Amino acid sequence: MTSAPVTVTRGTEAGDGVVGVPRVGCDLQEVAPVAEALAQRGQRYLRALFAPEEIADLTRPDGRPLAAESVAGCFAAKEAVLKVLRPSADDAVAWPQIMIRSDAHGAPRVELRGTAARLARGAGLGAWSVSTSHDGGFAMAVALAIRSPQP
Repeated sequence: MTSAPVTVTRGTEAGDGVVGVPRVGCDLQEVAPVAEALAQRGQRYLRALFAPEEIADLTRPDGRPLAAESVAGCFAAKEAVLKVLRPSADDAVAWPQIMIRSDAHGAPRVELRGTAARLARGAGLGAWSVSTSHDGGFAMAVALAIRSPQP
């Protein structure tokens, strides 16, 4: 069974529609290894995987990291975004180049830098959405980006 490609239309602030093809990525992350890494390496672990802005989002006012579930969810979101980007073996994407930030309401949003941003531009990826959740010792994330149709 085959199906036609799905297109998504979203309105812009100016009111005109943008039609594109979605790319989706997902990831499942076990929380226990993240909790262990946080306990053993703390800020060193965070600095290896996250940009300073993300670390600020993942750190309590007293300097301690948020719960391991939240950190694992953020890492799962990075993995899901990487799957949407589809880098080749020659494209080295450092984890801090894929940033999962919190918006004003605490919802995750995607910001890209460096090679990650270049790959997104090259693939025509525009609007991003990401969602995370955790339960039962696992964190998961789904990322979606809208790819502009080829002219």
